[in-house]
Formats: sequence, C-alpha cells, structure tokens
Amino acid sequence: MDETNLLKLGLNRNEAKVYVMLLQLGTASAGQLIKATEFHRNIVYDNLEKLADRGLVTFIIEGKKRLFRPAPPEMITQMFVKEQEELNQRKKVAETIKKEVEKITTQAREAQEATMFQGVNGLKVVFKDTLTEGKEYYVFGAPKSSLEIMGSTYWENYNLKRAERKIRIRMIFNDDLREWSYKIKSGLTKVRFLPKKFDSITETIIYGNKVAIIVWTQKPIATLIKDKHLAASYKQYFDLLWKQARD
Repeated sequence: MDETNLLKLGLNRNEAKVYVMLLQLGTASAGQLIKATEFHRNIVYDNLEKLADRGLVTFIIEGKKRLFRPAPPEMITQMFVKEQEELNQRKKVAETIKKEVEKITTQAREAQEATMFQGVNGLKVVFKDTLTEGKEYYVFGAPKSSLEIMGSTYWENYNLKRAERKIRIRMIFNDDLREWSYKIKSGLTKVRFLPKKFDSITETIIYGNKVAIIVWTQKPIATLIKDKHLAASYKQYFDLLWKQARD
C-alpha cells in the first residue's frame, strides 16, 4: 500500500508506517511491530494509540498479551469531520485504500469471535452494526455518560436512521437518563428504568447473534462478541431485568 495516500488522509508518517506494517502482519503484538518498523517502543505505542483513537486499529487480549489488528475497512471512510469539499476529496482516496485493505485482509481474515473497539469512532462501528443487522435489539445498563460522550446530536441522528429502517428496540436505562428518554420513546422504542441506586458505567447490547459490552469511561471501550449461545443467554438475562425494571 502507498503510504502517501494515508498521509493525504491526515496520518503522520509514523502512523502510516505502523498501520501499513500492521496490515501486512494481520495481527501483531507491540513487540512485533517494534521489530518490523525498527521504531523505538515509545513511538510504536504512541502511534498505536493514535490509530486506535482514529478507529483504524482494534485489539484483543490473549492471555496477558494485547494483540493489535486493523479495524474493518469501512472505518477509513468515517474519519472525516472537516469541510464538505475536503471531505469529498479525501473520501475518494479512502475508497481506494479501502479496496486495497479488503484485498490484503481477505485471505488472512478469520472469523473473529471477539473484537475490541476503542474511542468514539470505534463505538460508532458497533452502533452502525446494530443498524446493519436490521432486527429488534435489546439494551440494558445505559448510563448518562453515553449521552455526554457521543453527544445528543449523534443519538438523534442514529435514532432517525433506526426509525427509517423500522428497527424496534427495548431499552433498560439507568435512572439518570429518564428525562432524555422522553425524546426517543415511540411505537418502535420501549424504555424502562433500573432503580436509582443502580449506577453502572457498563452498557450491554444484544442484537442478532452478537453481544456488545461497552464501558463508558472518558475513553470508552467496547467488546463485541459473536456467539449465538452467549447472545441467547444474555437475552434471557435481559428478559428477567425487563420484568423487574420500572416504567
């Protein structure tokens, strides 16, 4: 892959080299990337964090080791927040890179049972996937910090897209989201609440054969697990909570 195209997207040279090397390796530890790039360890760690913040890199935990891998190619087209003219120009470049990334990763890609996403852009991948699934889904434990971190505008746009696709949802919010919930209640959206004393920063989303567990810290992290048996188990837990939750 031509690193010049990545520079046009706004990556610096070190980010571009680490990203291209990770594409070639598929999945790698920081140590492997240090050896492959011949960068100092601090440079590799710093640029992996920057790439994760951009939503271009995810990681999994195996034993005590953190392994990094390229995020889904569509993340490249979600990076842009600047003016429309510049956005259109960059998007053309991103689509070219996306095709190259898909070509590189097709043979090496394995079914991922669990994937971790970091930062706001990473979470957007998960939420977009719930729309792509297109079926009724279930949420419990959503805290007020989810509104503060993603922003009310994002959630309003998300719910408009969900309504257009007629996707039903049942949600069990923390009590501190009660006031905001009135904005989204509809025939497609049913909301109940956990007791006030329950104040968790963890949110669980069950959709299709997947379970997404989100930790809403200042730099949020989501773990997306694809397992139909786990999804069925969490759905049973949700049904129990739904009966106990209050309107």
